[in-house]
Amino acid sequence: MIRLCQTKGADAGRELEFKQDLIRIGRMPDSDVNFDPEVDLDASGRHAEIRNEDGRYLLIDTGSRNGTWLNGQRIKHAALGDGDEIEFGRGGPKILIASVRNRPSSREPTGRITSGVTRRDPKFDPLAMPVTTATRLEDLVSRSGALGSLKSPPASEARASSRRPRPSRNSTLLWGAAGVLLVAAIALIVTTALQ
Repeated sequence: MIRLCQTKGADAGRELEFKQDLIRIGRMPDSDVNFDPEVDLDASGRHAEIRNEDGRYLLIDTGSRNGTWLNGQRIKHAALGDGDEIEFGRGGPKILIASVRNRPSSREPTGRITSGVTRRDPKFDPLAMPVTTATRLEDLVSRSGALGSLKSPPASEARASSRRPRPSRNSTLLWGAAGVLLVAAIALIVTTALQ
């Protein structure tokens, strides 16, 4: 069992206790220790993990943008003990290891006890996993009659649309620029033809 106390960040003062073998830490709403996505910007979405391996808890940086610091030293992985302080990015949120009881790892269901600040609701988290437009429309239709006769798409269409990769921002910008150039070219052709 491991007990954590957040000493810095939006949720400073909260205490978390875990009996599970894997604890995910970051700004993503499905993290076991989730930081505020609008305040704790030095922490990555999937910043680090604490794993129970061979009877001891290890802190592992999972490729974070700003690094994981244990007692002032940047680490990729390190064993944890009572009183250790973890900082997620320089100047980012900090967690104190209040107590560690090393034990053999198990495959039991995970258990978590929280006190202090309540866990944020992922439905309202801006960094939540993307939801397709079809699903949002379906939710809107089911919650209110505001859209009247609009029908939500079949579940098979919603699932199919969620599998399509979303275009990157650069791709969207390029298509937008191509559209503007196409409209300008058509306008030039029409203007020339009318003269």
